[in-house]
Amino acid sequence: MQPSGQGQEVSRKRQRKSDKYERKVRKIKAKARSELDRFEWNKWQFAKQSYWINSGVDRVPRIDYRTTSKAEFVEKYESKGLPVVMTHVTDTWRAHHTWNYDYFMKRYGSHLFKVGEDDDENNVYMKMKHFLQYSDGEGQQDDSPLYIFDSGFHRDRRKRKTPDQPNRLLEDYEVPSYFDDDLFKLTGERRRPPHRWIVIGGARSGTGIHTDPLGTSAWNALLRGHKRWAMFPPGTPKEVIDPPMKPYDREAVSWFSQVFPKFKHKSPGETQTLGEKLGMVEVLQQPGETIFVPGGWAHVVMNLDMTFAVTQNFCSPTNVELVFLNTRHSRPKLAAKLHRQIERLAKEQPDPYGAVLARIDSLKYVPRIPPSSSDSSSSSSSSSSSSSSSDSGIADTRSSKKKKQKQQVSSTESESDLSDGTCMCHKCKRNRKVEARRKAALSS
Repeated sequence: MQPSGQGQEVSRKRQRKSDKYERKVRKIKAKARSELDRFEWNKWQFAKQSYWINSGVDRVPRIDYRTTSKAEFVEKYESKGLPVVMTHVTDTWRAHHTWNYDYFMKRYGSHLFKVGEDDDENNVYMKMKHFLQYSDGEGQQDDSPLYIFDSGFHRDRRKRKTPDQPNRLLEDYEVPSYFDDDLFKLTGERRRPPHRWIVIGGARSGTGIHTDPLGTSAWNALLRGHKRWAMFPPGTPKEVIDPPMKPYDREAVSWFSQVFPKFKHKSPGETQTLGEKLGMVEVLQQPGETIFVPGGWAHVVMNLDMTFAVTQNFCSPTNVELVFLNTRHSRPKLAAKLHRQIERLAKEQPDPYGAVLARIDSLKYVPRIPPSSSDSSSSSSSSSSSSSSSDSGIADTRSSKKKKQKQQVSSTESESDLSDGTCMCHKCKRNRKVEARRKAALSS
């Protein structure tokens, strides 16, 4: 029986829609990972391997957010620079109940979110409905799938804005009380480095080895799914944890596949593995858990299934010395503004800003600290995962090809700082672009 004319038309419309979606995904992939052709996204067949770990290897302490005071958290963990996982942080958040596949498909399907950067450091965006469709389809076979790591997630980037679906993601969660004294807030939203990201991605997506920029610490709250973390304390040799990985890329799944096994190896006659000697920490982050990542800790984060998370970097009175020294080196104007604001507040509120100011002033003759040699990505990444950007203010570790390229100035808004501390906000990129044109005109 031949299908009716109406049925044939419906079938053709579906096919056109499917073809249009596939073209969009191919184009986005080509922009975000230009070093890969369309057939290389699953060349290593990582999807056939399991990266789940036994929860027994996760020995990071858990604390109950409801019963552990901020003072206790600072004394036992933040002041000592020790990672910790907090439970029940998200219990009262709207995101705790709503952040899932159906919510984002229905509520934010037409909204654009960042999934990477092209070779000129222009942001690459994807509609949420297309991203979720990709994650539910071919993304399950890709070695390191596209994923959302977006510091501008609160902006409405739709071409056709409708009043019935505004972007209210910032209202879905709140900063935990442990981290509500972020000193970078004093510098203003336009001047401070990117500091918050929404992180959504399927299995094997994530962020490669990196240290969050400017010495900042981070927290990462996981609403759905599971994340696998490997963390190394400050001072761990970069060449050991971030070796050359050719012919593999620098994605989290490649790191766990090719680099991680050596940290579980125990040489003959040795009582400890290399990971134990270095102080490596493994974490299996569960839904509803929030992890604290102290400043200076290098980390790799990989999603084990479809995950929805939010992460933020911060400068607190506890880690202000490390952050200030790094900022003074990489972002001197930002450091100067932070100092002025704290100096002003110290006169109005001696407690607690007087002590903070004294600690910063004591660093006047301390040599500048160069930025971490590790690549930065958001935290905690962030993350949870790249798509550029740390997103940790966070430049995401994507490919060795991109890292070797000369810095380009993009006309788009930025989601992250570079690993050397270069500000990638829209204003600074525009100023550098104007300066580059001025120099080119003078030399011609």
